[in-house]
Amino acid sequence: MDVPTGGIDARSAESGRLDRAEPLARPTPPGCSASVVQSTEGIVKRRSMVGAALAVVASLVLAGSALAFAGVTNGGLANPNNYSVGSYVALGTGYGSSTAIPGWTVTSGSVDWIGTLWQSADGDGYSLDMSGYAPGTITQEFATTPGYTYFVSFSLSGNPYSSTDPLLSSPSDKTLNVSATGAQTETYSFDTSTFGNSLGDMMWKTEGYSFVASGSNTTLTFASTTAGAFGPALDAVAVTETATTGASCKDGGWKAMTDNLGNLFKNQGACVSFYATSGAVPIGN
Repeated sequence: MDVPTGGIDARSAESGRLDRAEPLARPTPPGCSASVVQSTEGIVKRRSMVGAALAVVASLVLAGSALAFAGVTNGGLANPNNYSVGSYVALGTGYGSSTAIPGWTVTSGSVDWIGTLWQSADGDGYSLDMSGYAPGTITQEFATTPGYTYFVSFSLSGNPYSSTDPLLSSPSDKTLNVSATGAQTETYSFDTSTFGNSLGDMMWKTEGYSFVASGSNTTLTFASTTAGAFGPALDAVAVTETATTGASCKDGGWKAMTDNLGNLFKNQGACVSFYATSGAVPIGN
Protein backbone atom coordinates (compact mmCIF):
# COMPACT_ATOMS: atom_id res chain seq x y z
CA MET A 1 0.00 0.00 0.00
CA ASP A 2 1.23 3.46 -0.95
CA VAL A 3 1.68 5.78 2.05
CA PRO A 4 0.90 9.49 1.36
CA THR A 5 3.81 11.81 2.17
CA GLY A 6 4.25 15.52 2.97
CA GLY A 7 1.00 15.71 5.00
CA ILE A 8 -1.19 15.62 1.81
CA ASP A 9 -4.61 13.94 2.08
CA ALA A 10 -4.53 10.60 0.22
CA ARG A 11 -7.82 11.29 -1.54
CA SER A 12 -6.45 14.56 -2.90
CA ALA A 13 -3.30 12.85 -4.11
CA GLU A 14 -5.32 10.22 -5.94
CA SER A 15 -7.38 12.85 -7.72
CA GLY A 16 -4.28 14.84 -8.66
CA ARG A 17 -5.34 17.85 -6.52
CA LEU A 18 -3.35 19.36 -3.65
CA ASP A 19 -6.31 20.29 -1.49
CA ARG A 20 -5.70 21.37 2.12
CA ALA A 21 -5.90 18.39 4.42
CA GLU A 22 -9.05 18.22 6.49
CA PRO A 23 -8.45 19.28 10.11
CA LEU A 24 -8.26 16.46 12.57
CA ALA A 25 -10.49 16.46 15.64
CA ARG A 26 -8.62 17.22 18.87
CA PRO A 27 -8.31 13.92 20.80
CA THR A 28 -9.76 13.72 24.29
CA PRO A 29 -6.99 13.18 26.89
CA PRO A 30 -7.13 9.82 28.66
CA GLY A 31 -9.37 9.88 31.71
CA CYS A 32 -11.24 13.05 30.63
CA SER A 33 -14.66 13.38 29.12
CA ALA A 34 -15.30 15.64 26.14
CA SER A 35 -17.39 17.94 28.34
CA VAL A 36 -14.43 18.49 30.68
CA VAL A 37 -12.20 19.45 27.77
CA GLN A 38 -14.79 21.92 26.49
CA SER A 39 -15.15 23.40 29.98
CA THR A 40 -11.38 23.87 30.26
CA GLU A 41 -11.26 25.58 26.87
CA GLY A 42 -14.00 27.94 28.03
CA ILE A 43 -11.99 28.90 31.13
CA VAL A 44 -8.92 29.65 28.98
CA LYS A 45 -11.01 31.81 26.67
CA ARG A 46 -12.51 33.71 29.61
CA ARG A 47 -9.06 34.30 31.06
CA SER A 48 -7.92 35.66 27.71
CA MET A 49 -10.91 38.02 27.65
CA VAL A 50 -10.16 39.19 31.21
CA GLY A 51 -6.52 39.80 30.26
CA ALA A 52 -7.60 41.83 27.26
CA ALA A 53 -10.00 43.86 29.41
CA LEU A 54 -7.25 44.59 31.94
CA ALA A 55 -5.00 45.75 29.12
CA VAL A 56 -7.69 48.18 27.98
CA VAL A 57 -8.09 49.51 31.53
CA ALA A 58 -4.33 49.96 31.83
CA SER A 59 -4.24 51.90 28.57
CA LEU A 60 -7.04 54.15 29.82
CA VAL A 61 -5.17 54.79 33.05
CA LEU A 62 -2.05 55.72 31.10
CA ALA A 63 -4.11 57.99 28.86
CA GLY A 64 -5.59 59.67 31.93
CA SER A 65 -2.18 60.21 33.49
CA ALA A 66 -1.09 61.97 30.31
CA LEU A 67 -3.72 64.61 31.08
CA ALA A 68 -2.06 65.50 34.39
CA PHE A 69 -0.90 69.10 34.80
CA ALA A 70 2.31 69.54 32.82
CA GLY A 71 3.52 72.81 34.37
CA VAL A 72 5.65 75.31 32.48
CA THR A 73 8.15 74.46 29.78
CA ASN A 74 11.83 75.06 30.52
CA GLY A 75 11.38 76.72 33.89
CA GLY A 76 15.16 76.54 34.34
CA LEU A 77 15.70 78.80 31.29
CA ALA A 78 18.07 76.17 29.91
CA ASN A 79 19.65 76.10 26.46
CA PRO A 80 18.93 72.67 24.90
CA ASN A 81 19.27 74.02 21.36
CA ASN A 82 22.82 75.29 21.96
CA TYR A 83 22.00 78.90 21.15
CA SER A 84 25.16 81.01 21.20
CA VAL A 85 25.01 82.52 24.69
CA GLY A 86 28.57 82.63 26.00
CA SER A 87 28.82 84.98 28.98
CA TYR A 88 25.43 86.47 28.10
CA VAL A 89 23.38 87.49 25.08
CA ALA A 90 20.72 90.19 24.75
CA LEU A 91 17.32 89.06 23.47
CA GLY A 92 14.25 91.07 22.51
CA THR A 93 13.44 94.28 20.71
CA GLY A 94 16.37 95.25 18.49
CA TYR A 95 18.56 92.37 19.68
CA GLY A 96 18.58 88.56 19.47
CA SER A 97 15.55 86.36 18.78
CA SER A 98 12.65 86.96 21.16
CA THR A 99 11.88 83.21 21.09
CA ALA A 100 15.42 81.89 21.57
CA ILE A 101 14.67 80.56 25.07
CA PRO A 102 12.54 77.40 24.59
CA GLY A 103 9.07 77.88 26.07
CA TRP A 104 9.42 81.63 26.62
CA THR A 105 8.87 84.78 24.56
CA VAL A 106 10.38 88.21 25.17
CA THR A 107 7.33 90.38 24.58
CA SER A 108 8.74 93.83 25.33
CA GLY A 109 12.05 95.54 26.06
CA SER A 110 15.06 93.25 26.27
CA VAL A 111 16.56 90.69 28.63
CA ASP A 112 20.04 89.23 28.99
CA TRP A 113 20.17 85.44 28.76
CA ILE A 114 22.97 84.70 31.20
CA GLY A 115 25.43 81.89 30.52
CA THR A 116 28.82 81.91 32.23
CA LEU A 117 28.59 85.44 33.65
CA TRP A 118 27.27 84.31 37.03
CA GLN A 119 26.11 81.32 39.04
CA SER A 120 22.63 80.02 38.15
CA ALA A 121 20.12 79.10 40.84
CA ASP A 122 19.38 75.55 39.68
CA GLY A 123 22.85 74.58 38.51
CA ASP A 124 22.07 74.26 34.79
CA GLY A 125 24.23 77.29 33.97
CA TYR A 126 21.48 79.59 32.63
CA SER A 127 19.32 82.36 34.06
CA LEU A 128 18.07 85.83 33.10
CA ASP A 129 18.83 89.46 33.81
CA MET A 130 15.36 90.86 33.28
CA SER A 131 16.73 94.27 32.27
CA GLY A 132 18.82 93.91 29.12
CA TYR A 133 19.35 97.41 27.78
CA ALA A 134 15.91 98.32 29.07
CA PRO A 135 13.35 96.63 31.34
CA GLY A 136 12.21 93.41 29.69
CA THR A 137 9.14 91.18 29.85
CA ILE A 138 8.88 87.44 29.22
CA THR A 139 5.73 85.32 28.96
CA GLN A 140 4.62 81.73 28.61
CA GLU A 141 1.14 80.31 28.01
CA PHE A 142 0.18 76.93 29.48
CA ALA A 143 -2.96 74.85 30.00
CA THR A 144 -4.92 75.39 33.23
CA THR A 145 -8.26 74.36 34.74
CA PRO A 146 -10.66 77.23 35.55
CA GLY A 147 -11.13 77.61 39.29
CA TYR A 148 -8.00 75.64 40.19
CA THR A 149 -5.24 77.30 42.21
CA TYR A 150 -1.69 77.52 40.84
CA PHE A 151 1.47 78.29 42.77
CA VAL A 152 4.45 79.76 40.95
CA SER A 153 7.84 79.42 42.63
CA PHE A 154 10.92 81.12 41.24
CA SER A 155 14.43 82.16 42.25
CA LEU A 156 15.18 85.88 42.45
CA SER A 157 18.45 87.80 42.70
CA GLY A 158 19.87 90.97 41.19
CA ASN A 159 22.63 91.91 38.78
CA PRO A 160 25.48 93.01 41.09
CA TYR A 161 27.10 95.18 38.41
CA SER A 162 26.69 98.96 38.28
CA SER A 163 27.60 101.71 35.83
CA THR A 164 28.35 105.42 35.89
CA ASP A 165 26.62 105.79 32.52
CA PRO A 166 23.23 107.40 33.28
CA LEU A 167 21.65 105.46 30.41
CA LEU A 168 22.76 102.13 31.83
CA SER A 169 22.89 102.67 35.59
CA SER A 170 20.28 100.95 37.75
CA PRO A 171 19.23 101.28 41.39
CA SER A 172 20.46 98.65 43.84
CA ASP A 173 16.86 97.62 44.59
CA LYS A 174 15.86 95.40 41.68
CA THR A 175 12.09 95.04 41.22
CA LEU A 176 10.08 92.49 39.26
CA ASN A 177 6.34 92.18 38.57
CA VAL A 178 4.69 88.77 38.26
CA SER A 179 1.17 88.28 36.88
CA ALA A 180 -1.15 85.71 35.30
CA THR A 181 -4.19 86.04 33.07
CA GLY A 182 -7.13 87.41 35.06
CA ALA A 183 -5.14 87.60 38.31
CA GLN A 184 -3.58 90.47 40.19
CA THR A 185 0.02 91.58 39.72
CA GLU A 186 2.52 91.16 42.56
CA THR A 187 5.84 93.00 42.91
CA TYR A 188 9.03 91.38 44.22
CA SER A 189 12.39 92.96 44.98
CA PHE A 190 16.02 92.11 45.62
CA ASP A 191 18.35 94.82 46.95
CA THR A 192 21.94 94.03 45.98
CA SER A 193 23.31 96.53 48.50
CA THR A 194 21.52 94.70 51.32
CA PHE A 195 22.34 91.15 50.23
CA GLY A 196 25.86 91.91 49.01
CA ASN A 197 25.67 89.25 46.32
CA SER A 198 28.39 88.68 43.72
CA LEU A 199 28.87 86.89 40.40
CA GLY A 200 30.22 83.87 42.26
CA ASP A 201 27.45 83.88 44.84
CA MET A 202 24.22 85.41 43.64
CA MET A 203 22.47 84.63 46.93
CA TRP A 204 19.33 83.49 45.14
CA LYS A 205 16.15 83.58 47.21
CA THR A 206 12.98 81.62 46.50
CA GLU A 207 9.78 83.59 45.96
CA GLY A 208 6.18 82.51 45.37
CA TYR A 209 3.14 83.77 43.49
CA SER A 210 -0.36 82.28 43.62
CA PHE A 211 -3.35 82.69 41.34
CA VAL A 212 -6.68 81.08 40.49
CA ALA A 213 -7.05 80.18 36.81
CA SER A 214 -9.86 81.97 34.99
CA GLY A 215 -9.61 80.00 31.75
CA SER A 216 -8.33 76.84 30.09
CA ASN A 217 -5.12 78.63 29.11
CA THR A 218 -3.15 81.08 31.23
CA THR A 219 -0.29 83.40 30.33
CA LEU A 220 2.34 83.79 33.04
CA THR A 221 4.27 87.08 32.86
CA PHE A 222 7.52 88.27 34.44
CA ALA A 223 8.26 91.96 33.88
CA SER A 224 11.22 93.99 35.12
CA THR A 225 10.36 97.41 36.52
CA THR A 226 14.03 98.30 37.02
CA ALA A 227 15.42 100.97 34.69
CA GLY A 228 18.87 100.65 33.16
CA ALA A 229 20.88 97.57 32.20
CA PHE A 230 21.35 95.88 35.58
CA GLY A 231 18.04 94.43 36.64
CA PRO A 232 16.45 91.62 38.66
CA ALA A 233 17.81 88.12 37.98
CA LEU A 234 15.36 85.26 37.41
CA ASP A 235 15.74 81.47 37.41
CA ALA A 236 14.13 78.15 38.39
CA VAL A 237 10.47 78.86 37.56
CA ALA A 238 8.06 76.07 38.54
CA VAL A 239 4.25 75.88 38.66
CA THR A 240 2.13 73.45 40.68
CA GLU A 241 -1.62 72.88 40.52
CA THR A 242 -4.13 72.39 43.35
CA ALA A 243 -7.76 71.39 42.72
CA THR A 244 -10.14 73.87 44.32
CA THR A 245 -12.91 72.28 46.39
CA GLY A 246 -16.16 73.58 47.82
CA ALA A 247 -14.50 73.80 51.22
CA SER A 248 -12.31 76.55 49.78
CA CYS A 249 -15.35 78.88 49.75
CA LYS A 250 -15.13 79.24 53.53
CA ASP A 251 -13.28 81.89 55.52
CA GLY A 252 -13.34 84.42 52.70
CA GLY A 253 -11.80 82.05 50.17
CA TRP A 254 -14.70 82.71 47.78
CA LYS A 255 -13.37 86.24 47.15
CA ALA A 256 -10.54 84.90 44.98
CA MET A 257 -12.46 82.00 43.44
CA THR A 258 -14.20 81.78 40.08
CA ASP A 259 -16.78 79.62 38.37
CA ASN A 260 -16.05 77.56 35.26
CA LEU A 261 -16.46 80.68 33.11
CA GLY A 262 -13.91 82.65 35.09
CA ASN A 263 -16.47 84.87 36.89
CA LEU A 264 -15.69 85.83 40.48
CA PHE A 265 -18.30 84.77 43.04
CA LYS A 266 -20.40 87.56 44.55
CA ASN A 267 -20.53 85.95 47.99
CA GLN A 268 -19.87 82.72 49.88
CA GLY A 269 -23.39 81.46 49.20
CA ALA A 270 -22.91 81.69 45.43
CA CYS A 271 -19.61 79.83 45.74
CA VAL A 272 -21.12 77.07 47.88
CA SER A 273 -24.10 76.75 45.52
CA PHE A 274 -21.82 76.38 42.51
CA TYR A 275 -19.87 73.50 44.04
CA ALA A 276 -23.04 71.85 45.32
CA THR A 277 -24.84 71.81 41.96
CA SER A 278 -22.29 72.02 39.14
CA GLY A 279 -20.67 68.63 39.45
CA ALA A 280 -17.45 70.23 40.61
CA VAL A 281 -15.50 68.83 43.55
CA PRO A 282 -18.04 68.68 46.41
CA ILE A 283 -17.79 70.57 49.65
CA GLY A 284 -15.88 68.69 52.31
CA ASN A 285 -13.66 66.73 49.88
